[in-house]
Amino acid sequence: MMKRGFTLIETFVAISILLISLAGPLSIAVKALQSAYYARDEVIASYLAQEGIEYVRAMRDQNYLTGNSDWLAGLDDPSNNCVDADCTVDFPYFTHQSCGGDCAPLLIDQNGLYTQKSGDPSIYTRVLRIKSVPNAPNEIDVQVTVSWQAGTIPRHFIIDERVFNWL
Repeated sequence: MMKRGFTLIETFVAISILLISLAGPLSIAVKALQSAYYARDEVIASYLAQEGIEYVRAMRDQNYLTGNSDWLAGLDDPSNNCVDADCTVDFPYFTHQSCGGDCAPLLIDQNGLYTQKSGDPSIYTRVLRIKSVPNAPNEIDVQVTVSWQAGTIPRHFIIDERVFNWL
């Protein structure tokens, strides 16, 4: 009497079909996770870049409120000049620092805020550059670039905005 059952070849074919049917959904899940991580990093970078723009606006507004006639006071100081130079912005402490070459990466403090003072290293570097606009003394071009490394791929998020002296 012959025993009925699966042969070894039938078992290998069944396992192969099962593995092929699982490979598609798993590769889709991997791509979805990669896209989610990239979207998270890009959203954080956009917030950090917008924070740099808001820093320049806040400095302008503070100069107006204190009665300072120089609307760029603090941003164009010889020691911490951000006009036509690269700067880092530390928004929680409301300070900026001119960086001669490569700007330092942002740190994450114990409260989860991005700062230049202390904390754990982050993947982001924020560079603020203020450019004078020719023939427009009451206007500046503010460009904030946030850079980070996603795996082996360098990423950048840039915001470029005009800020006006409305005094």
